[in-house]
Amino acid sequence: MVAEIAAVVDGVAEEAVAVGRLDDLPQAPVLAGRHSADLDAMIVVLDRQGSVTSRNAAANRLLRLLPDTSLADLAETPAAGRAFLAAVTASGEPVPLTLAGPDGRSVLMLGAFDEAGEHITLREIRRGLGERAQQRLAECIGLTAGEQRVCARLMAGRSIAEIAAELERKESTVRQQVKSILEKAGVRSQVQLISLAYSLSLAVERASATREGKATTALIDGASACPGAKAGYHRFGLEGGLPVLLFHGALFGIAALAEVRSSARALGLDVVAPERPGYGATRLPDGADPVALAVEHAVATLDALGWRQVVLLSHDIGTRFAARFAVAHPERVAALVAAPATPPMRSWSQTADMPTRHRVNAWAAQKLPAVMDKIVMLALARIARRGVELVPQLVFSDCPFDEAVLAHLDRRVVLEEVFSLVWRQRGAGFRRDMLLTNEDWSDELPYVAAPFVALHGSRSLTVSRNAVEGMAAAAPQGHFRLVEEAGHSLPLSHAPLVFRYVLAAGIRAGLGGAEHGVL
Repeated sequence: MVAEIAAVVDGVAEEAVAVGRLDDLPQAPVLAGRHSADLDAMIVVLDRQGSVTSRNAAANRLLRLLPDTSLADLAETPAAGRAFLAAVTASGEPVPLTLAGPDGRSVLMLGAFDEAGEHITLREIRRGLGERAQQRLAECIGLTAGEQRVCARLMAGRSIAEIAAELERKESTVRQQVKSILEKAGVRSQVQLISLAYSLSLAVERASATREGKATTALIDGASACPGAKAGYHRFGLEGGLPVLLFHGALFGIAALAEVRSSARALGLDVVAPERPGYGATRLPDGADPVALAVEHAVATLDALGWRQVVLLSHDIGTRFAARFAVAHPERVAALVAAPATPPMRSWSQTADMPTRHRVNAWAAQKLPAVMDKIVMLALARIARRGVELVPQLVFSDCPFDEAVLAHLDRRVVLEEVFSLVWRQRGAGFRRDMLLTNEDWSDELPYVAAPFVALHGSRSLTVSRNAVEGMAAAAPQGHFRLVEEAGHSLPLSHAPLVFRYVLAAGIRAGLGGAEHGVL
């Protein structure tokens, strides 16, 4: 398919050739639903008497809860529900409970009181080990990447046949991998492995809750701490420092990399990154303008935090969102730093120096958006099935510098966060970004009144340097800066440098000083 579109791009084939292949691709909704069972773990909150007071969307969808549901209705037997309440009240420790699902399957939950001792939170544990615990387990016992994918599916209750089908492997190969996993873990059965893994998972969660310097994540949707906000947001750095609003891109996560968090903190930056619509827990309603909606969410987030003015920081396509925010709310923007910058698509000549696959993506996004959407969904479904190790090659094909940065062993935590953000909404935001990247929004640039610094890596092959220079020139206070020995993966390879530009821009605009933790 890529080869056929490349031929069209090069002018040696007709568009009809590529269009004719459209019906051969699976439907995106089918792909989107294929892994829906793994999207969310269910959460149900009970009062001390066992009445349901709150639940998340996954619990509503899978358990079909009614407004007056109680634990007696959910537990496999009323006696089991009463025994659970008695045990968790008496011990104060997490207690397992089996619920009766509507489709006849059992759902294993783990319940414990909150810190105030007023409510009991039931969390589903059947779906498998959390990403952090999976990584710790793999490091501890020396699992290979392939063994880790098999282990995660064992945790989720998959059979050998199901695992083989999902990973496109022979059953004999999967059995051998399971045997290797058990030997490395020092256990004799899958039951013992699951017990060991869940014990580790609980320990990791408890340790993570108290670890200092960790980025915080929240969903603010009418919450008391931030009333009126409607988007999930991530916050890291030095609370009370120089205020920074980050419009994240599609490729680099938000704050998974320790170096990113520590650099922001060391420089005295207080960074808040609302999840853009279609990413993480933040919905992108059908027909909504993702750029306008992201700006609306960002304003609500700043209002909730009491921030009057910020430095805007953007990653790749986040440049467009940051520019729109700067145009719509100039009084709230001290400066804008795009790192890396993704410029408007003003002409097809901007793709001349790009690798073939990237030119194909640009052409498909412009000419055949339905084809592009299906290509993206095929890639996302493949990653969901085979693992995040595929991300660097799929995203930065024929761009060796950036592919190497993203594929580095230390970046796996970033890949996990990236895919988690993207796949939570079945790629809704990412798929829309593929179209936004190839649209012309240059008419907004003359109205970006704040100082605007556009950073570009000298080894980037995915974005035209000339186009970034032109974007900077079109803004009244635009400045182009070339970063040597860097690619489009600037947020990962040069996080300290990016934050120094942000700090300098904030200080020049008068946001620095002791009151922000910046001297």
